[in-house]
Amino acid sequence: MDNINFAKIYSVSKLKRFEECPKAFHFEYLDPIYSQMKTQLKRDPANIWPFQIIGRSVHDAITLFLHLPIDKQNLENLKEQLKLTWRSEVMANKLPPLGKWGGFKALEEERENYQSALQMLINFNKVFDKEIPINYLPTKDLKNSIEDYKKLVKPISNDYDVSGKFDLILDEDNSLTIVDFKTSKREDFDDFQLQFYKLLAELNFNLPVNKASFYFLVTGNIKEFDLAKKETDEIKTMILTKIAKIQKEKKWSPKPSKLCQYCLFRTFCPAKKEVAKFIQEPIKENLNEDLPF
Repeated sequence: MDNINFAKIYSVSKLKRFEECPKAFHFEYLDPIYSQMKTQLKRDPANIWPFQIIGRSVHDAITLFLHLPIDKQNLENLKEQLKLTWRSEVMANKLPPLGKWGGFKALEEERENYQSALQMLINFNKVFDKEIPINYLPTKDLKNSIEDYKKLVKPISNDYDVSGKFDLILDEDNSLTIVDFKTSKREDFDDFQLQFYKLLAELNFNLPVNKASFYFLVTGNIKEFDLAKKETDEIKTMILTKIAKIQKEKKWSPKPSKLCQYCLFRTFCPAKKEVAKFIQEPIKENLNEDLPF
């Protein structure tokens, strides 16, 4: 697995990126210059958003919690995990408060977001059934979570692979239930995401996936989805059709929307005027050629 060709691997987020904006997809995955700038751009505080810190910290706290012995899985230990995971992705050694390295403009804002994360964990603890056997749990080595992604890579054709990351997979009556923890306020779902996860899980664990459960941690609500009737071959065909569309793309046109404000490449987008309508910060022109020094 050390010789993984990431260019031929498709995940849900990669496929969705193209649908959201072909230009952003090209910037991130194909452009020989801009695609190499991703790590640098992620380290800019202007590209760090509080919801990213909350989402990752809550997910990681749950992962660490579920790695604890069952007799240690209580609410107080769950809260302790959040103290460990409340970290910035770009300043891993920065202890809280994270400030700008967490996308927070003020200490009070960070405290409010931490409280929101705590409430999500409390809601999780109320509704999660610890008696159901776990089939798959992400690594507790959070700094090397990319290894989970690598281990899940599976071919769906001679030319392309699929992979991704699961929050959790439960084993219920010799069938799998995919669990996805949602930290956003909106209780919506993506049917394609569900089908993609079903295929990826069945390819990796050789058991049928009959159900998916979305845990909306803001409210503590759980929504379950029946996946038993989704045919694996049909899902493969759907994914390959999406990939074929990407391979045929020539124009890579920008698709301005409210998502532009979170795009790492928004200041390089050729559709600057259209993008400016959707973001709060002004778009700066590239004036390097006009500098006298």
